[in-house]
Amino acid sequence: MDVADNTVALVTKHCGLQLELYQKCVTQNPENWDIKCITQKRALAKCSEDNVPIIKYVKEKCEPFIQDYDACVMKNQQDPSICLDSLKRLFHCTEEHGKLPPTGPPRAAAGSEAAPGTPASDKPAGSGYGYRGGV
Repeated sequence: MDVADNTVALVTKHCGLQLELYQKCVTQNPENWDIKCITQKRALAKCSEDNVPIIKYVKEKCEPFIQDYDACVMKNQQDPSICLDSLKRLFHCTEEHGKLPPTGPPRAAAGSEAAPGTPASDKPAGSGYGYRGGV
């Protein structure tokens, strides 16, 4: 399983309810889901950041690119294709930081360590971490 697939699996595992509620909202509001589903989107993003540390790590590393892209899209709602260069820069940042750093994965939040008595060596390095943008 690659890093992106692992991230999706972790988000689904830890945030399945939030993901389901967001998907239902988007499906029920095809013409204005971006406005109607903001609460569900935020809940999913918070749950993902809290439970999948690589997402928070990448968001921190790529924050200037995220802000630049968001501002561009807000400014150019009639023609978001104007923002393709901003999107490419954001994509490259997430590709760069979405891989596990040479020192291993970012530290998980307190309470998300391996179960007591489970040796760390039983898991492959970096298992349980990954990133896929868009959350």
